[in-house]
Amino acid sequence: MAFSQSVIHVIRSQAPAKCGICDNDRPIKWKCIDCSKLLCNPCKEKVHPQFQNAKDHQVVNIKDVGQPTVVELNISKQYQTELTAVYCMSYCHDDSLWISYSRDKVIQRVKPERTKLNILSNFNIPVYGMAVTQSSNLLISTGESRLKQISSNTGTLTDSLYNVSPFNSTAVYINSDNKVLVAGGNKDRKLVILMNQNGAHERVYEHDQHKQPIFTNPRRITCTRNGNIHVVDGVSKGRYRVIVLGQGGDIIYIYAGDKEINKAIPFIPGDIVRTPRDNVIVTDMNTHTLHILNNAGLLMTCYKTSDINIMFPTSLAFSPTGQLNIGCSISAGDTKNAKIYEVTVSGC
Repeated sequence: MAFSQSVIHVIRSQAPAKCGICDNDRPIKWKCIDCSKLLCNPCKEKVHPQFQNAKDHQVVNIKDVGQPTVVELNISKQYQTELTAVYCMSYCHDDSLWISYSRDKVIQRVKPERTKLNILSNFNIPVYGMAVTQSSNLLISTGESRLKQISSNTGTLTDSLYNVSPFNSTAVYINSDNKVLVAGGNKDRKLVILMNQNGAHERVYEHDQHKQPIFTNPRRITCTRNGNIHVVDGVSKGRYRVIVLGQGGDIIYIYAGDKEINKAIPFIPGDIVRTPRDNVIVTDMNTHTLHILNNAGLLMTCYKTSDINIMFPTSLAFSPTGQLNIGCSISAGDTKNAKIYEVTVSGC
């Protein structure tokens, strides 16, 4: 089924940011493109030049970073699922999709063909996060300490090498080095753990530069090519944020929603994904909005998916060819199942 609906959105102003080096409230004047730090004038002149290879870094005026950018979405296809919500979604290398909804305790591998989704496999387990490896196996966070794995060759479900005991996992992401980031925690501690391909723990992200806990309830993860880690974190009921960690593990920015769009309806991000241009898209289901951030976490623009009749966007996945898939939820009382939209996106 073909569609021609599209809407263009242009970048807007954003809330003031803080310097990525000092704790002062001085105005932000600069940004280092290479280390993705926002800089006040004193830190740009005196501190940043002391960084390793700083002479080769590109430091630009913050006004130049925020030049207007046109974002356009066009729906090309839509598919009906058997789920009441598409909570998680991951693309495979053969153009099939893994989709799941934890409350239904179901995960399916589906193949889009014309306007239908053919179900290739089905498992009845709760899924809170998933990611496809370079070998096309699927890693799954089921809320337990050890991640599960579904083999691309045999289709069998087994325990994986990745274990975060004594913590329970809540999200999983595989970076460009094929290393695995797992979010999780217990009653007292919340963290993100980086593991190599053998399951060995290489790094733990738990405390900020002031020895304070970073996370309250980490739910989703993505990484940009400059090494920044973007984590969707639930602070309390109805209060969420996106925490951006730099390569050294320090917090470089916290995004907590748009002051206009989320004035009456709280920012509750469902999923987060990196774009081919190395920006980040975050779904905001209850406002029918995509928040588009740059790789340092600053707001670029907000896109109202309701303008093209995509309601309750929940999950996101880019195909190998750059098409964006948006998995949705249904509204209360809706008798139909959730849909997936294939969208061509430009400008971000």
